[in-house]
Amino acid sequence: MNVIGHRGAANIAPENTILGIKTAIKAGVDAVEFDIRVSKDLKLYLCHDASLNRTYEIDKKVSDLTSTELDKIKDKDGNRIPTLELALETCGKTTAIIEAKSGNWSEPLSKILHKHPNKKIHSVISFNHQELDRFQKLQPDIPLYVLEHRNAFDAINAARLYGFQGIDVNFWTLNPLAYALAWRHNLDIIVFTVNKVWIAKFLRLLYPGIAITTNDPLVMQQFRTNKRKKK
Repeated sequence: MNVIGHRGAANIAPENTILGIKTAIKAGVDAVEFDIRVSKDLKLYLCHDASLNRTYEIDKKVSDLTSTELDKIKDKDGNRIPTLELALETCGKTTAIIEAKSGNWSEPLSKILHKHPNKKIHSVISFNHQELDRFQKLQPDIPLYVLEHRNAFDAINAARLYGFQGIDVNFWTLNPLAYALAWRHNLDIIVFTVNKVWIAKFLRLLYPGIAITTNDPLVMQQFRTNKRKKK
């Protein structure tokens, strides 16, 4: 079972920050997941919500601010909003799973990954399947995953329709039939967000070969198929 740090390591470090990415890698993960949004001047920054209010206590949207404005913002602990370029640099040889939020991100994301030396180790996931398809036409060599909250079968259908490589679904929506169907069509399976040990044990037993996304990769590191020593 592969273990993916959710928003870095959201339970033990500030989400979508450089500290969070470093914490996840230190905990021992197979990949680090984080969210990106497009700024007013089409730069990509790590942020889950449309607004900066929850994480940075600023009642403004990422899409309404320029990169110059975003670069000046810090949270209460001094963490800045990372650019995608800095996040990828921090990941190094660790796989990044990039959740692209909203729309208008396919071209700026393609430009960044086009010149990235390790681009093929990274993946892109999104609820916006049409934008994900546009990105696929620009970067056909990067694995893409359909995100879906409520229905694993809808995710499978969308992945097959667009020719994506996998699905990323809420763990409680996965069932034996959907699991079998996904493998039958050679689709990788990621589930989110698994934070309890007993749930991870159940998923590993019932669905071999899947990957789990977790807010606490330090606890879930025990479920990794290929464990490595923590740095």
